[in-house]
Amino acid sequence: MAKILYVEDDEMNRDMLSRRLTRREHEISLAFDGQEGLEKMRSEKPDLVLMDMGYQF
Repeated sequence: MAKILYVEDDEMNRDMLSRRLTRREHEISLAFDGQEGLEKMRSEKPDLVLMDMGYQF
């Protein structure tokens, strides 16, 4: 299956989606912020990057 990098700062969202994707036999890598996401994207070369696009005002 796909190698997926999931960048999410909210622990509950990160846990829920990563468990669902793992059950579907995807290889999941997690990052907690944008900087870590960029580093993992460069080093791990995922097939897909999912990221939190929420804005706080």
